[in-house]
Amino acid sequence: MDKSQKIYNKALDKYNKGYIGKSMELCDESISISIKNGAAINLKGLLLYLKGDLKGARKIWEMNYEVNGDKVAQRYIQGSEEDEIRFNLYKRALVLIKELKINEALKLLERCAESDYNYIEINNYSALCYIKKGSYNRALEKINNVLKVDVDNLQAKKNVKLLRDMNVIKKEFNVKKTVCISAAVLCAVSLLFIGIYTGRLNFKNHFANKDNVAKVEKVKKTKENFKDNPNTNNIEIFSEGDMENYIQNKDYDSMYLQLGKWKDKKLNSDEGEVLSRASQILSGEGCLYFYNLGSKYLGNGDYASAISYFRKAYEYGAKSDIYPHITYFLANSIDLSGDLKSASKYYSEYDKNFPQGSYEETVLYRLAVIYKDMDISISKNYARKLIDTYPLSIYNNSVINDIISS
Repeated sequence: MDKSQKIYNKALDKYNKGYIGKSMELCDESISISIKNGAAINLKGLLLYLKGDLKGARKIWEMNYEVNGDKVAQRYIQGSEEDEIRFNLYKRALVLIKELKINEALKLLERCAESDYNYIEINNYSALCYIKKGSYNRALEKINNVLKVDVDNLQAKKNVKLLRDMNVIKKEFNVKKTVCISAAVLCAVSLLFIGIYTGRLNFKNHFANKDNVAKVEKVKKTKENFKDNPNTNNIEIFSEGDMENYIQNKDYDSMYLQLGKWKDKKLNSDEGEVLSRASQILSGEGCLYFYNLGSKYLGNGDYASAISYFRKAYEYGAKSDIYPHITYFLANSIDLSGDLKSASKYYSEYDKNFPQGSYEETVLYRLAVIYKDMDISISKNYARKLIDTYPLSIYNNSVINDIISS
């Protein structure tokens, strides 16, 4: 076996293991030794193709066909004829993502995915869209697709970090093992999405059943006393027993309603204790429950329900690790519902409290656009901040340029 072929074999091995950059280097080395190594030339073209460099890929394959009469290269050239159309669809999808038209963008990205052209970026942006929709299992599929080809891909790693921060995947999640454990991860995400969660936000109930029974009996007696007194028939009383049942059954919605009703009213020590316990639960697992339901409704385009549940999570989740995500998706849901003024309130809060957060880039863009017709000076400030902080952002487009130059 000649030296060029040995190096090509190494390049192929690196490609199969997901080291696309190293594979490209070895391809160049192999080709430099022998221009007749058609397999190495084709592989380099394929790598360029996956990265989205259609002109570069076709140029490489055309050279291989002209120099070596390589039939595989010829088939690659013929098979890529419609990819120019897909590239235009991809560019249109990026515009739709900037406009937060996520479902429309995904439809175009799905059409782009009919071939492997621009495979890495198509999957990266598809993952980003699914994250914005709250469809985390689909997002993980797309991230895995990228990491199968490029284990060191920065955007995929950024998306993994985003899911880590949102507790969708574990903190110790190993990026390079993504392909191997994707099935287990998807299973875990499915459980999380329907509200079953056993991670660190799943708090144990430290209160003994016999104590609960005693309190229920006490409430029953209290009710009987009120019933016997005709002067108290119209007085509404707090039911410890009902709240205990809500806690035991993890009925977070009922807990939320009762807390809203009674938290500012004068209660005795036992009643205050059970109310406080319910509040602590809502600040933990209840917050996560509301957040997941909000994400589900947002993904289905039911913005009113999404806003309702994100507001509940926002009200009780201030100390939660997912509070930045709650704040952003509340703003995003309100934005998509058309209430731009209210959306700007939560976007501004995100920018103020989480300037290093995962959504800051999008937040600055939306604030610049929203304030464009409300207060142009504020709009300009956000536009300049976007350009200064993220000079390579996809959001640095003609809209931002028009705002700054206006």
